[in-house]
Amino acid sequence: MRFVVSGHSMEPNFQEGQTVLVSYLPYLFRPPKISDVVVIKDPRSRRLLLKRITNTKSKKYFVAGDNPKSSTDSRTFGSINKENILGKVIF
Repeated sequence: MRFVVSGHSMEPNFQEGQTVLVSYLPYLFRPPKISDVVVIKDPRSRRLLLKRITNTKSKKYFVAGDNPKSSTDSRTFGSINKENILGKVIF
């Protein structure tokens, strides 16, 4: 799946308007891990967001933007379940 970055929450690593390739295939063979950049469904609005996994605990994933001053992430909506992870950015 192609995903177009919207907003500034992942700067400086990902820029607004940049297109990334996302795949769920890596997670068929292993669980998501810390530092993976993933596309998730916001558990409040179901919007798609690009975030980095920063912590895992009991099958819950804490995700955050690389630019914390401009990011709505797990600090706002809490840890997410694996079902909210649509895939890993692979390119």
